[in-house]
Formats: sequence, structure tokens, C-alpha cells
Amino acid sequence: MVARSSRIKLSAGQIFWHEAGADRRPVVIFLHGSWHDNTQWSSAIEILSQNFQCLAIDLLGFGNSIALQTPTTIEMEVDCLHEFLTALKLRRVYLIGHSLGAWIAVSYALKYPQSVTGIVAISPEGFSLNNWQQYHFLAKLVIGNPVLFKVWLKSLQIVASIADGAKPLEKAQANWRLLENFPTTCKLLFQRSTREIRRELVADRLDRFSLPFLILQPDTAKQIIIEQSQAYASAVRQAEYKLINGSNLASDRELMPQVAREISDFLNRVQLQFEQNASLGG
Repeated sequence: MVARSSRIKLSAGQIFWHEAGADRRPVVIFLHGSWHDNTQWSSAIEILSQNFQCLAIDLLGFGNSIALQTPTTIEMEVDCLHEFLTALKLRRVYLIGHSLGAWIAVSYALKYPQSVTGIVAISPEGFSLNNWQQYHFLAKLVIGNPVLFKVWLKSLQIVASIADGAKPLEKAQANWRLLENFPTTCKLLFQRSTREIRRELVADRLDRFSLPFLILQPDTAKQIIIEQSQAYASAVRQAEYKLINGSNLASDRELMPQVAREISDFLNRVQLQFEQNASLGG
């Protein structure tokens, strides 16, 4: 159960987070996915807070966090996270990220490796331009042509009324509402130039990534998402990769306890090794 919630004012805005677990335990920071906020991690924190100090934050521009301006780069999110951890005097943490949150976690670890003990990435974004272009092409097209999209919705309404079925229409309307409700996701993923996106992708930088790294991937995801996770695993030395049986993490609460157990097993192994190395002066 989440024990408390807090917020802090930073240079880029205000960050809100939920926190649970005892002080002086290893600190775990949870970074939510593209279409979520910190509540995505509630059931995972219930399990992990027994052994770790867990903080699930709303990224800058998401949920109850308030951005002075909509973040336009992954680096803005990374620097905000660093300011947050510095303000709370959290000098070394584990990062758990889903989707966009995983992209931010990996980017943070590449910039501030001395601040991170290990990472768990679930269906991570941000590996290569090919993955990004294929997966996000339709959303980018919709955002760039809202009038055409509304015309298409109108045509779906007519078809649905004739066919006495509205499932395609309901799905399209739900997707449009999602885009409207997450302007920061839209800005970071769909409303930037290819050059800007390419500059922040991580594929060419992972050869110097040496932190403990676990990649979890639901096996029912689209093939291109699975391929991106596999590409991450191939690029990082000693990365662990595991397919999880079940539905998509973002929509199935029953899957989260399984994810939490995988995370817990990984963190316990890494923490034990970290403590042994510290005792030996390594």
C-alpha cells in the first residue's frame, strides 16, 4: 500500500510522487510509461516496498507534476530527474522504467552512471530510428492532420450507424482522447523532427553501458516492440532478457505482481553483489 505522497518545486516545474517502504533501504525509482502516470506502479510498490524504499514519480508534464513548459526533449526529463534525486539527497538508486520511462532511465544512466546501481526496462522505447519510425508513424500522422482525422472519425460514425456496430469508432475515439490527454508524450514522440529524435536515441551509446540491466517484455506485444527489446538486450553486455507470459503490462493489473517478482529477484541479486563488492573495496 502507498504510504505517502509528496511534491517538490524544481527549476523546470513541480514533481509529484508516491512513496512507500522503510528509510535506509535501497532506493528504487519507478518511471511510468508513455500513456500513464505514477499510479501504474501501485500494485508493484505494494510488493517491493517490503524490502526497498520505493518512489513512483509523475514525470515532468505528466499526471500531477507541473511543467513550466512542455518538455521538448528526453534530456529535459533526465535533467529534471537528476535535480529531483539531488534535492532528495538520493545518491545511488535503482531505476525501473516502462516504455518512455525506460528510455529516460537508460538515458539517465548513460549521463549519470555513478548515480545508478541497476536498471529494469519494460518494453523500452528509444533504441533506434527504424523502430521509432515504424511504430509511431500513424500517431504522428494523426497529430499532424487533426482535421483529416476528424473527417475520418465522421466517416466511421456513418459506417457504424449503418452497420449497427461502433467498435472501430470507439477505438479511434479512445485513441484520439489518449493523444489529447498526454500532450507531453505527443511532444516527445510525435511532434519533433527526425533529427531531434535521432540525437536522443541510445543504440549508438550502449557499447559503454555496463550497469546491471534487466529487460522484461510481455510476449503478447506487437512484434516490433518485442524486436526493440531484443535489440536493447543484444546491445548491452551482460543484459538479462526475459519474456513474460500474459497481457500488456499497461492494461492488465494481474500481470503486475509477476513483473514485481521479477524485479524483486533482480534487485536482490544485484544488491547482494553490490554490497559484497563494497565490503571488498571494489
